Amino acid sequence: MSATNAMQRPRVFGLVIALMCALAGGAVWCLLSLYTRGDLAAFAFVVAAVVVWQLRGNGYAGRWGGALAAAVCVALATAYAFYLQAVAQVAALLGLPMRAALVQIDPAMAVDIAAANLRGWSGVIVLLALAGAVLATWRR
Repeated sequence: MSATNAMQRPRVFGLVIALMCALAGGAVWCLLSLYTRGDLAAFAFVVAAVVVWQLRGNGYAGRWGGALAAAVCVALATAYAFYLQAVAQVAALLGLPMRAALVQIDPAMAVDIAAANLRGWSGVIVLLALAGAVLATWRR
């Protein structure tokens, strides 16, 4: 194994862990939103902090690639959380279990509902969290 491969492997694992943290954060975000009956857009800052901590701890600090990875992770967590919230809204309206609604709903409909929920202050808050994640990862 060459030295380049040995150095790159922890970085790849760091990126995968950051993506998994984003997905887990999106799921927790959705559950908390359903519990509190709000969108909890400010939870984007919590997800961003965990992603930044993970990326910086794995050598992505001060790199454009790290800043881009932070932006993608926060955007992924947001999309996942708001998509699941949209499915839950449809399930509640139709009286279906969430699992049944997830497979029966048209994805375009869920995306439209999620986009509608992201308008206004929720979208601004998420964009601020995304920008904060990019800046926090990019600084040395």
